[in-house]
Amino acid sequence: MSLDRRNTASSTRALGLACGCVALATATMVVSADEIGYADLIARLGVDNIPIGAAVRVAQVEALSGTAYGPAVGDAEFAGVAFVEMSGAAGNSGHATTVAKNFYGSTLSVAPGIAQVHLYEANAFIQSGYLRVGSGSALLPLVAPTGVKVFNNSWIGSTGQTVYDNDALRRGDFAMNRDGTLFCNGENNGTGSPMQPMMSEGYHGLAVGRLDGQHSAGVTPATRDGGGRMKPEIVAPGSATSYSTPLVASCAALLFDVALTDPDLVGNVDARRPAVIKAALLAGARHRDGWTNNPSTSGATRGQTSTPLDPVYGVDVVNIDRAHLILTGGEVNAMTTVPAVATTEGPAWGFPVSTNSTNYFRFHVDEVADEVSIAATWHRIVPTTLGVPSVANYDLFLHGVSGTTIVPLAGDAGTSFFASGNVVSQSAVDNVEHLHVRGLQPGDYVIELRKQGSTSSPAVAISWLIPAYSAPALPGDTNGDGRVDGVDLAAVLSAWGLAVPAADFDQNGIVDGADLAAVLGNWT
Repeated sequence: MSLDRRNTASSTRALGLACGCVALATATMVVSADEIGYADLIARLGVDNIPIGAAVRVAQVEALSGTAYGPAVGDAEFAGVAFVEMSGAAGNSGHATTVAKNFYGSTLSVAPGIAQVHLYEANAFIQSGYLRVGSGSALLPLVAPTGVKVFNNSWIGSTGQTVYDNDALRRGDFAMNRDGTLFCNGENNGTGSPMQPMMSEGYHGLAVGRLDGQHSAGVTPATRDGGGRMKPEIVAPGSATSYSTPLVASCAALLFDVALTDPDLVGNVDARRPAVIKAALLAGARHRDGWTNNPSTSGATRGQTSTPLDPVYGVDVVNIDRAHLILTGGEVNAMTTVPAVATTEGPAWGFPVSTNSTNYFRFHVDEVADEVSIAATWHRIVPTTLGVPSVANYDLFLHGVSGTTIVPLAGDAGTSFFASGNVVSQSAVDNVEHLHVRGLQPGDYVIELRKQGSTSSPAVAISWLIPAYSAPALPGDTNGDGRVDGVDLAAVLSAWGLAVPAADFDQNGIVDGADLAAVLGNWT
Protein backbone atom coordinates (compact mmCIF):
# COMPACT_ATOMS: atom_id res chain seq x y z
CA MET A 1 0.00 0.00 0.00
CA SER A 2 1.21 3.46 -0.76
CA LEU A 3 1.31 6.16 1.89
CA ASP A 4 0.36 9.79 1.59
CA ARG A 5 3.21 11.93 2.96
CA ARG A 6 0.98 14.89 3.81
CA ASN A 7 -0.26 15.70 7.30
CA THR A 8 -3.54 13.92 6.70
CA ALA A 9 -4.41 10.30 6.12
CA SER A 10 -4.68 8.71 2.70
CA SER A 11 -7.67 7.05 1.15
CA THR A 12 -8.48 3.44 1.91
CA ARG A 13 -7.27 0.57 -0.20
CA ALA A 14 -7.51 -3.22 0.06
CA LEU A 15 -8.76 -4.31 3.50
CA GLY A 16 -9.43 -0.63 4.13
CA LEU A 17 -5.89 -0.27 5.51
CA ALA A 18 -3.90 2.77 4.52
CA CYS A 19 -2.11 5.44 6.46
CA GLY A 20 -0.32 8.75 6.18
CA CYS A 21 2.90 9.95 7.76
CA VAL A 22 3.87 13.34 9.11
CA ALA A 23 5.39 15.74 6.63
CA LEU A 24 9.12 15.38 6.07
CA ALA A 25 11.25 18.20 7.46
CA THR A 26 13.96 19.78 5.32
CA ALA A 27 16.69 20.05 7.95
CA THR A 28 17.95 18.14 10.96
CA MET A 29 16.72 19.52 14.25
CA VAL A 30 19.30 20.75 16.72
CA VAL A 31 18.23 19.54 20.15
CA SER A 32 18.94 21.50 23.32
CA ALA A 33 20.16 19.17 26.04
CA ASP A 34 18.96 21.75 28.55
CA GLU A 35 15.40 21.64 27.18
CA ILE A 36 14.82 17.97 28.01
CA GLY A 37 16.90 17.79 31.20
CA TYR A 38 19.84 15.87 29.73
CA ALA A 39 22.38 18.50 30.79
CA ASP A 40 20.99 18.28 34.33
CA LEU A 41 21.33 14.48 34.26
CA ILE A 42 24.98 14.75 33.21
CA ALA A 43 25.67 17.37 35.89
CA ARG A 44 24.09 15.19 38.56
CA LEU A 45 25.57 11.81 37.62
CA GLY A 46 28.80 12.79 35.89
CA VAL A 47 29.47 12.09 32.24
CA ASP A 48 31.14 8.75 32.97
CA ASN A 49 28.08 7.45 34.82
CA ILE A 50 25.37 8.29 32.32
CA PRO A 51 23.20 5.35 31.19
CA ILE A 52 23.18 5.08 27.40
CA GLY A 53 20.55 2.48 26.57
CA ALA A 54 23.01 -0.33 25.88
CA ALA A 55 20.83 -3.03 27.48
CA VAL A 56 17.82 -2.21 25.30
CA ARG A 57 16.81 -2.96 21.74
CA VAL A 58 14.27 -0.78 19.96
CA ALA A 59 12.01 -0.68 16.91
CA GLN A 60 11.57 2.14 14.42
CA VAL A 61 8.38 2.18 12.35
CA GLU A 62 8.40 4.42 9.27
CA ALA A 63 6.08 5.29 6.40
CA LEU A 64 7.55 4.82 2.95
CA SER A 65 9.49 7.71 1.46
CA GLY A 66 9.47 6.71 -2.17
CA THR A 67 10.43 3.06 -1.84
CA ALA A 68 12.52 3.43 1.35
CA TYR A 69 11.64 3.22 5.03
CA GLY A 70 15.06 2.88 6.70
CA PRO A 71 17.80 5.27 7.82
CA ALA A 72 21.16 5.74 6.12
CA VAL A 73 22.86 2.84 7.86
CA GLY A 74 26.33 4.04 6.89
CA ASP A 75 25.93 7.39 8.65
CA ALA A 76 28.57 7.94 11.35
CA GLU A 77 25.76 8.62 13.84
CA PHE A 78 24.89 4.91 13.69
CA ALA A 79 28.34 3.38 14.02
CA GLY A 80 28.06 0.05 15.81
CA VAL A 81 24.28 -0.21 15.38
CA ALA A 82 22.94 -3.47 13.94
CA PHE A 83 19.81 -3.03 11.82
CA VAL A 84 17.23 -5.78 11.35
CA GLU A 85 14.96 -5.20 8.35
CA MET A 86 11.53 -6.54 9.30
CA SER A 87 9.67 -5.44 6.14
CA GLY A 88 12.11 -6.25 3.32
CA ALA A 89 14.90 -4.06 1.97
CA ALA A 90 14.69 -0.80 3.93
CA GLY A 91 16.57 1.54 1.60
CA ASN A 92 17.60 5.06 2.60
CA SER A 93 14.95 7.56 3.71
CA GLY A 94 15.94 11.06 4.77
CA HIS A 95 12.97 11.20 7.13
CA ALA A 96 13.92 7.90 8.75
CA THR A 97 17.54 9.06 9.09
CA THR A 98 16.60 12.22 10.99
CA VAL A 99 14.21 10.27 13.22
CA ALA A 100 16.96 7.72 13.88
CA LYS A 101 19.49 10.39 14.85
CA ASN A 102 17.13 11.71 17.53
CA PHE A 103 16.22 8.19 18.65
CA TYR A 104 19.61 6.42 18.89
CA GLY A 105 22.18 8.59 17.10
CA SER A 106 25.54 9.14 18.75
CA THR A 107 25.22 12.93 19.18
CA LEU A 108 21.50 13.80 19.30
CA SER A 109 19.96 10.93 21.27
CA VAL A 110 20.02 10.46 25.04
CA ALA A 111 20.35 6.71 24.37
CA PRO A 112 23.33 6.47 21.97
CA GLY A 113 24.29 3.03 23.29
CA ILE A 114 21.38 1.24 21.62
CA ALA A 115 23.08 -1.45 19.55
CA GLN A 116 20.22 -3.16 17.69
CA VAL A 117 17.27 -1.59 15.87
CA HIS A 118 14.38 -3.42 14.21
CA LEU A 119 13.01 -1.53 11.20
CA TYR A 120 9.36 -1.77 10.11
CA GLU A 121 7.52 -0.20 7.21
CA ALA A 122 4.26 1.24 8.56
CA ASN A 123 1.79 -0.63 6.35
CA ALA A 124 3.57 -3.92 6.97
CA PHE A 125 3.65 -3.12 10.70
CA ILE A 126 -0.11 -2.56 10.71
CA GLN A 127 -0.84 -5.67 8.73
CA SER A 128 0.95 -9.03 8.52
CA GLY A 129 4.29 -7.77 9.83
CA TYR A 130 3.12 -7.10 13.39
CA LEU A 131 -0.35 -5.91 14.42
CA ARG A 132 -2.31 -8.03 11.91
CA VAL A 133 -5.20 -5.58 11.77
CA GLY A 134 -8.37 -7.02 10.26
CA SER A 135 -7.45 -10.63 11.04
CA GLY A 136 -10.01 -11.16 13.78
CA SER A 137 -9.27 -13.12 16.93
CA ALA A 138 -7.66 -15.94 14.96
CA LEU A 139 -4.43 -13.98 14.60
CA LEU A 140 -3.16 -11.96 17.55
CA PRO A 141 -0.34 -9.44 17.07
CA LEU A 142 3.07 -11.00 16.59
CA VAL A 143 5.34 -11.10 19.64
CA ALA A 144 7.87 -8.26 19.81
CA PRO A 145 11.44 -9.23 18.84
CA THR A 146 13.58 -10.34 21.77
CA GLY A 147 14.89 -7.41 23.80
CA VAL A 148 12.79 -4.73 22.09
CA LYS A 149 11.28 -2.40 24.69
CA VAL A 150 10.40 0.79 22.77
CA PHE A 151 8.63 1.29 19.42
CA ASN A 152 8.91 4.70 17.77
CA ASN A 153 6.02 5.64 15.47
CA SER A 154 6.90 8.88 13.65
CA TRP A 155 3.99 8.54 11.24
CA ILE A 156 0.25 9.08 11.35
CA GLY A 157 -2.61 7.36 9.63
CA SER A 158 -6.09 6.00 9.40
CA THR A 159 -7.59 3.02 7.65
CA GLY A 160 -10.56 5.17 6.74
CA GLN A 161 -12.84 2.76 8.59
CA THR A 162 -13.61 3.12 12.28
CA VAL A 163 -13.73 -0.62 12.90
CA TYR A 164 -10.17 -1.09 11.61
CA ASP A 165 -8.84 2.03 13.34
CA ASN A 166 -10.12 0.75 16.67
CA ASP A 167 -8.78 -2.70 15.87
CA ALA A 168 -5.30 -1.22 15.31
CA LEU A 169 -5.40 0.63 18.64
CA ARG A 170 -6.69 -2.39 20.54
CA ARG A 171 -4.00 -4.59 19.01
CA GLY A 172 -1.31 -2.08 19.87
CA ASP A 173 -2.49 -1.89 23.49
CA PHE A 174 -2.79 -5.70 23.66
CA ALA A 175 0.76 -6.12 22.37
CA MET A 176 2.22 -3.56 24.80
CA ASN A 177 0.55 -5.19 27.78
CA ARG A 178 1.54 -8.71 26.71
CA ASP A 179 5.13 -7.96 25.67
CA GLY A 180 6.11 -5.25 28.16
CA THR A 181 6.79 -2.66 25.46
CA LEU A 182 6.04 1.05 25.11
CA PHE A 183 4.94 2.80 21.90
CA CYS A 184 5.91 6.47 21.43
CA ASN A 185 3.53 7.90 18.85
CA GLY A 186 3.76 11.14 16.91
CA GLU A 187 0.67 13.31 16.49
CA ASN A 188 -0.37 15.21 13.40
CA ASN A 189 1.45 18.52 12.77
CA GLY A 190 -0.28 21.88 12.83
CA THR A 191 -2.60 23.71 15.21
CA GLY A 192 -6.15 22.57 14.62
CA SER A 193 -5.05 19.77 12.31
CA PRO A 194 -7.26 16.67 12.24
CA MET A 195 -6.34 14.00 14.76
CA GLN A 196 -5.26 10.70 13.22
CA PRO A 197 -5.99 7.47 15.12
CA MET A 198 -2.76 5.58 14.50
CA MET A 199 -1.07 5.31 16.81
CA SER A 200 -1.48 8.31 19.10
CA GLU A 201 -5.07 7.61 20.17
CA GLY A 202 -4.18 4.42 22.05
CA TYR A 203 -4.32 4.01 25.82
CA HIS A 204 -1.01 2.33 26.66
CA GLY A 205 1.50 4.36 24.66
CA LEU A 206 2.61 7.98 24.80
CA ALA A 207 1.23 10.52 22.35
CA VAL A 208 3.94 13.04 21.48
CA GLY A 209 3.43 16.63 20.40
CA ARG A 210 5.66 19.64 19.81
CA LEU A 211 7.11 22.10 22.27
CA ASP A 212 5.49 24.97 20.35
CA GLY A 213 2.04 23.36 20.49
CA GLN A 214 1.83 23.01 16.71
CA HIS A 215 0.20 19.59 16.74
CA SER A 216 -3.29 18.08 16.77
CA ALA A 217 -4.68 18.54 20.26
CA GLY A 218 -7.86 17.86 22.14
CA VAL A 219 -9.80 14.78 23.16
CA THR A 220 -10.28 11.65 21.09
CA PRO A 221 -13.27 11.55 18.71
CA ALA A 222 -16.53 9.92 19.70
CA THR A 223 -16.02 7.12 17.18
CA ARG A 224 -12.90 5.90 18.96
CA ASP A 225 -12.73 3.52 21.91
CA GLY A 226 -13.16 5.80 24.91
CA GLY A 227 -14.19 8.79 22.85
CA GLY A 228 -13.77 12.12 24.61
CA ARG A 229 -10.71 11.07 26.62
CA MET A 230 -7.31 12.76 26.87
CA LYS A 231 -4.42 10.86 25.34
CA PRO A 232 -1.44 10.20 27.66
CA GLU A 233 0.43 13.10 26.09
CA ILE A 234 3.87 14.72 26.38
CA VAL A 235 5.81 17.19 24.23
CA ALA A 236 9.41 17.62 23.13
CA PRO A 237 11.41 20.07 20.99
CA GLY A 238 11.27 19.47 17.26
CA SER A 239 10.43 21.12 13.96
CA ALA A 240 7.89 18.31 13.42
CA THR A 241 6.30 15.71 15.64
CA SER A 242 8.34 13.16 13.69
CA TYR A 243 11.44 14.51 15.41
CA SER A 244 9.90 15.21 18.82
CA THR A 245 8.69 11.63 19.13
CA PRO A 246 12.10 9.89 18.96
CA LEU A 247 13.42 12.21 21.68
CA VAL A 248 10.73 10.87 24.00
CA ALA A 249 11.41 7.34 22.76
CA SER A 250 15.11 7.73 23.55
CA CYS A 251 14.24 8.88 27.08
CA ALA A 252 12.03 5.81 27.49
CA ALA A 253 14.85 3.58 26.23
CA LEU A 254 17.27 5.13 28.72
CA LEU A 255 14.84 4.44 31.58
CA PHE A 256 14.35 0.83 30.49
CA ASP A 257 18.14 0.51 30.43
CA VAL A 258 18.34 1.84 33.99
CA ALA A 259 15.62 -0.59 35.11
CA LEU A 260 17.59 -3.49 33.61
CA THR A 261 21.05 -2.53 34.86
CA ASP A 262 20.91 -0.33 37.97
CA PRO A 263 22.06 -2.45 40.96
CA ASP A 264 19.13 -1.24 43.06
CA LEU A 265 16.54 -2.02 40.35
CA VAL A 266 17.85 -4.96 38.35
CA GLY A 267 16.11 -7.53 40.55
CA ASN A 268 12.80 -5.66 40.53
CA VAL A 269 10.58 -6.74 37.63
CA ASP A 270 8.16 -3.91 38.39
CA ALA A 271 10.80 -1.31 37.47
CA ARG A 272 10.81 -2.42 33.82
CA ARG A 273 7.04 -2.45 33.39
CA PRO A 274 5.98 -0.01 30.65
CA ALA A 275 3.31 1.56 32.88
CA VAL A 276 6.02 2.38 35.45
CA ILE A 277 8.34 3.87 32.81
CA LYS A 278 5.45 5.90 31.42
CA ALA A 279 4.39 7.10 34.88
CA ALA A 280 7.96 8.30 35.57
CA LEU A 281 8.00 10.26 32.30
CA LEU A 282 4.57 11.76 33.01
CA ALA A 283 5.27 12.86 36.58
CA GLY A 284 8.78 13.98 35.66
CA ALA A 285 7.72 16.30 32.84
CA ARG A 286 8.67 19.97 33.20
CA HIS A 287 5.58 22.15 33.53
CA ARG A 288 6.17 25.57 31.97
CA ASP A 289 4.46 28.80 32.94
CA GLY A 290 0.95 28.74 31.52
CA TRP A 291 0.57 24.97 31.77
CA THR A 292 -2.76 24.05 33.32
CA ASN A 293 -5.12 21.14 33.74
CA ASN A 294 -7.80 23.68 34.57
CA PRO A 295 -8.58 23.10 38.24
CA SER A 296 -11.16 25.21 40.02
CA THR A 297 -9.43 28.18 41.68
CA SER A 298 -11.95 29.11 44.38
CA GLY A 299 -14.87 27.90 46.41
CA ALA A 300 -15.71 24.42 47.61
CA THR A 301 -14.08 22.82 44.53
CA ARG A 302 -10.80 24.75 44.64
CA GLY A 303 -7.98 22.43 43.54
CA GLN A 304 -10.23 19.90 41.79
CA THR A 305 -10.18 18.94 38.10
CA SER A 306 -11.76 16.32 35.90
CA THR A 307 -9.28 16.95 33.07
CA PRO A 308 -5.92 15.62 34.29
CA LEU A 309 -3.74 17.12 31.53
CA ASP A 310 -3.27 20.39 29.68
CA PRO A 311 -5.52 20.29 26.58
CA VAL A 312 -2.61 21.14 24.26
CA TYR A 313 0.61 20.12 26.01
CA GLY A 314 -0.44 17.08 28.04
CA VAL A 315 2.00 16.86 30.95
CA ASP A 316 4.29 19.26 29.03
CA VAL A 317 8.03 18.89 28.32
CA VAL A 318 9.76 15.53 28.68
CA ASN A 319 12.57 15.75 31.24
CA ILE A 320 14.95 12.80 31.50
CA ASP A 321 16.68 14.01 34.66
CA ARG A 322 13.46 14.25 36.65
CA ALA A 323 12.16 10.93 35.27
CA HIS A 324 15.48 9.28 36.17
CA LEU A 325 15.23 10.65 39.72
CA ILE A 326 11.78 9.11 40.05
CA LEU A 327 12.73 5.69 38.68
CA THR A 328 15.94 5.37 40.71
CA GLY A 329 14.10 6.55 43.81
CA GLY A 330 12.81 2.99 43.92
CA GLU A 331 9.52 1.25 44.47
CA VAL A 332 7.45 2.11 47.54
CA ASN A 333 4.86 -0.34 48.80
CA ALA A 334 1.31 0.94 48.91
CA MET A 335 -0.67 0.80 52.14
CA THR A 336 -4.39 0.05 52.19
CA THR A 337 -4.89 2.28 55.23
CA VAL A 338 -3.44 5.73 55.92
CA PRO A 339 0.18 5.18 57.09
CA ALA A 340 1.13 6.48 60.52
CA VAL A 341 4.52 7.73 59.28
CA ALA A 342 6.16 8.66 55.99
CA THR A 343 6.60 5.77 53.57
CA THR A 344 8.63 7.69 50.99
CA GLU A 345 11.38 10.28 51.38
CA GLY A 346 11.65 11.77 47.88
CA PRO A 347 11.01 11.05 44.18
CA ALA A 348 9.89 7.43 43.76
CA TRP A 349 7.11 5.24 42.39
CA GLY A 350 4.68 2.51 43.29
CA PHE A 351 3.11 -0.40 41.49
CA PRO A 352 0.26 -1.33 43.83
CA VAL A 353 -0.31 -5.05 44.19
CA SER A 354 -3.93 -4.42 45.07
CA THR A 355 -5.55 -2.91 41.98
CA ASN A 356 -9.06 -3.17 43.36
CA SER A 357 -8.76 -1.10 46.53
CA THR A 358 -7.55 2.27 47.72
CA ASN A 359 -3.78 2.72 48.02
CA TYR A 360 -1.94 5.26 50.20
CA PHE A 361 1.57 6.70 50.27
CA ARG A 362 2.75 9.22 52.88
CA PHE A 363 5.52 11.84 52.71
CA HIS A 364 6.82 14.78 54.74
CA VAL A 365 7.75 18.27 53.53
CA ASP A 366 10.13 20.16 55.83
CA GLU A 367 10.16 23.44 53.86
CA VAL A 368 7.91 25.02 51.24
CA ALA A 369 7.92 22.82 48.12
CA ASP A 370 7.99 24.89 44.94
CA GLU A 371 6.51 22.00 42.99
CA VAL A 372 4.98 18.57 43.59
CA SER A 373 4.06 16.40 40.61
CA ILE A 374 2.20 13.09 40.87
CA ALA A 375 0.93 10.88 38.03
CA ALA A 376 -0.93 7.59 37.87
CA THR A 377 -1.57 5.56 34.72
CA TRP A 378 -2.96 2.13 34.01
CA HIS A 379 -3.68 -0.27 31.17
CA ARG A 380 -7.05 -1.26 29.85
CA ILE A 381 -7.97 -4.93 29.48
CA VAL A 382 -8.06 -5.99 25.83
CA PRO A 383 -9.41 -9.54 25.64
CA THR A 384 -7.74 -12.18 23.48
CA THR A 385 -10.83 -12.00 21.27
CA LEU A 386 -9.81 -8.36 20.62
CA GLY A 387 -13.40 -7.41 21.37
CA VAL A 388 -14.58 -4.40 23.36
CA PRO A 389 -11.96 -3.61 26.06
CA SER A 390 -12.73 -2.67 29.65
CA VAL A 391 -11.10 0.25 31.43
CA ALA A 392 -10.76 0.72 35.18
CA ASN A 393 -11.39 4.07 36.84
CA TYR A 394 -9.00 5.51 39.43
CA ASP A 395 -9.01 8.93 41.07
CA LEU A 396 -5.99 10.65 42.58
CA PHE A 397 -5.92 12.84 45.70
CA LEU A 398 -3.40 14.72 47.81
CA HIS A 399 -4.41 15.13 51.45
CA GLY A 400 -2.92 16.73 54.51
CA VAL A 401 -2.65 14.32 57.41
CA SER A 402 -2.56 14.47 61.19
CA GLY A 403 -1.64 11.14 62.73
CA THR A 404 -3.73 8.85 60.55
CA THR A 405 -6.56 11.34 60.07
CA ILE A 406 -6.89 12.83 56.58
CA VAL A 407 -7.13 16.63 56.31
CA PRO A 408 -8.91 17.56 53.05
CA LEU A 409 -7.02 20.05 50.88
CA ALA A 410 -9.76 20.69 48.34
CA GLY A 411 -11.82 23.83 48.71
CA ASP A 412 -10.93 27.24 50.11
CA ALA A 413 -9.61 25.62 53.29
CA GLY A 414 -6.67 24.40 51.22
CA THR A 415 -5.37 27.92 50.60
CA SER A 416 -3.24 27.64 53.74
CA PHE A 417 -1.66 24.43 52.42
CA PHE A 418 -0.85 25.12 48.75
CA ALA A 419 -0.61 28.16 46.51
CA SER A 420 -1.97 26.81 43.23
CA GLY A 421 -2.62 23.70 41.17
CA ASN A 422 -4.80 20.68 41.78
CA VAL A 423 -5.02 18.26 44.69
CA VAL A 424 -7.82 16.18 43.14
CA SER A 425 -7.78 14.55 39.69
CA GLN A 426 -11.07 12.82 38.92
CA SER A 427 -11.64 11.82 35.33
CA ALA A 428 -14.24 9.16 34.59
CA VAL A 429 -12.85 8.33 31.12
CA ASP A 430 -9.07 8.75 31.13
CA ASN A 431 -6.42 6.17 31.99
CA VAL A 432 -4.19 8.80 33.54
CA GLU A 433 -4.66 11.07 36.55
CA HIS A 434 -2.29 13.91 37.39
CA LEU A 435 -1.73 16.24 40.35
CA HIS A 436 0.48 19.30 40.00
CA VAL A 437 0.83 21.60 43.02
CA ARG A 438 2.83 24.79 43.58
CA GLY A 439 3.82 26.20 46.96
CA LEU A 440 3.06 23.18 49.16
CA GLN A 441 3.58 24.14 52.81
CA PRO A 442 5.68 22.12 55.30
CA GLY A 443 3.86 19.21 56.87
CA ASP A 444 2.76 15.62 56.36
CA TYR A 445 0.81 14.58 53.28
CA VAL A 446 -0.83 11.46 51.91
CA ILE A 447 -1.23 10.46 48.27
CA GLU A 448 -4.41 8.48 47.72
CA LEU A 449 -5.03 6.38 44.62
CA ARG A 450 -8.70 5.49 44.89
CA LYS A 451 -10.34 2.71 42.92
CA GLN A 452 -13.81 3.50 41.60
CA GLY A 453 -16.24 0.84 40.43
CA SER A 454 -15.62 -2.86 39.91
CA THR A 455 -13.72 -2.92 36.62
CA SER A 456 -10.24 -4.39 37.10
CA SER A 457 -6.94 -3.27 35.60
CA PRO A 458 -3.96 -5.45 34.70
CA ALA A 459 -1.48 -2.71 35.59
CA VAL A 460 -1.57 0.54 37.53
CA ALA A 461 1.53 2.61 38.20
CA ILE A 462 1.98 5.80 40.21
CA SER A 463 4.99 8.06 40.48
CA TRP A 464 5.80 11.29 42.26
CA LEU A 465 8.32 14.10 42.14
CA ILE A 466 8.54 15.53 45.66
CA PRO A 467 11.39 17.20 47.57
CA ALA A 468 13.86 14.76 49.12
CA TYR A 469 13.51 14.49 52.89
CA SER A 470 15.91 12.88 55.36
CA ALA A 471 14.51 11.06 58.38
CA PRO A 472 15.05 12.78 61.76
CA ALA A 473 18.51 12.32 63.27
CA LEU A 474 17.14 11.18 66.64
CA PRO A 475 16.57 7.38 66.47
CA GLY A 476 13.05 6.59 67.53
CA ASP A 477 11.62 9.98 66.50
CA THR A 478 9.32 9.05 63.60
CA ASN A 479 7.64 12.40 63.14
CA GLY A 480 10.54 14.80 63.68
CA ASP A 481 9.05 16.60 66.68
CA GLY A 482 12.22 16.13 68.75
CA ARG A 483 10.56 13.69 71.16
CA VAL A 484 10.32 9.91 71.34
CA ASP A 485 6.96 9.09 72.87
CA GLY A 486 3.75 7.15 72.44
CA VAL A 487 3.16 8.56 68.95
CA ASP A 488 6.45 7.10 67.78
CA LEU A 489 5.84 3.77 69.50
CA ALA A 490 2.46 3.49 67.77
CA ALA A 491 4.06 4.37 64.43
CA VAL A 492 6.71 1.65 64.77
CA LEU A 493 4.17 -0.96 65.76
CA SER A 494 1.84 -0.06 62.88
CA ALA A 495 4.77 -0.34 60.44
CA TRP A 496 6.08 -3.61 61.91
CA GLY A 497 7.53 -5.95 59.27
CA LEU A 498 7.23 -3.35 56.49
CA ALA A 499 9.73 -1.21 54.61
CA VAL A 500 8.70 2.18 56.05
CA PRO A 501 11.72 4.55 55.98
CA ALA A 502 10.57 6.91 58.75
CA ALA A 503 10.32 4.02 61.24
CA ASP A 504 13.32 2.04 59.95
CA PHE A 505 16.04 3.75 62.01
CA ASP A 506 18.87 1.37 61.12
CA GLN A 507 17.87 1.45 57.43
CA ASN A 508 17.98 -2.32 57.03
CA GLY A 509 14.86 -2.32 54.89
CA ILE A 510 12.36 -3.51 57.49
CA VAL A 511 10.82 -2.23 60.72
CA ASP A 512 11.77 -4.77 63.37
CA GLY A 513 13.04 -5.29 66.93
CA ALA A 514 16.06 -3.05 66.41
CA ASP A 515 13.80 -0.13 65.59
CA LEU A 516 11.58 -0.84 68.59
CA ALA A 517 14.71 -0.86 70.73
CA ALA A 518 15.63 2.56 69.35
CA VAL A 519 12.26 3.91 70.48
CA LEU A 520 12.52 2.42 73.96
CA GLY A 521 16.17 3.40 74.33
CA ASN A 522 15.52 7.05 73.48
CA TRP A 523 12.19 7.44 75.25
CA THR A 524 11.77 11.11 76.08
